[in-house]
Amino acid sequence: MKPPTWLPDWLTPALELAPMQQFGLAFLLGSFTVATWSDLKRLSAQREFVEIWLLFALAMLGYDAWRAQGGDESWQRVAVKWGLIGLASVLSLRPFGLLFRLAPADVAALAAAASLLTPGLVVLFYGLARVLAAVVGPLLAQGRSVWPFMPVVTLATLSVLALGWWL
Repeated sequence: MKPPTWLPDWLTPALELAPMQQFGLAFLLGSFTVATWSDLKRLSAQREFVEIWLLFALAMLGYDAWRAQGGDESWQRVAVKWGLIGLASVLSLRPFGLLFRLAPADVAALAAAASLLTPGLVVLFYGLARVLAAVVGPLLAQGRSVWPFMPVVTLATLSVLALGWWL
């Protein structure tokens, strides 16, 4: 069986963002900066961030669907990417806790960042977030049972973006 034509692109960690996505990224990174600072100070981010991140992810889903409809993107690739984001989001929620045991706000932040990535980078992003959580989590916890997760989201996002642009 011949592999799908989009498979090599799926494996490529290179990242190319359209101008609209670049503006979205700047907005997203700004919100991550404020939410990370708030999380470090108060162990919570404002509810409005969650709503913005969910709207951002939905906008990127719409953008991917629009590009697939126009033939600029493969529907299979879009489905794989969003299937991975959806699966990782469910597995990251506190009640399921297979990947992480996170509050909905942290899951929304991860999904918003992943919405800008290629399918291969989505897998790398969640894997890197998992590794960073294991390494940085004990430092951020300082003996508490809960700890700020937004620094992990921000570090994972910046790392994967740098890697994607470098490659």
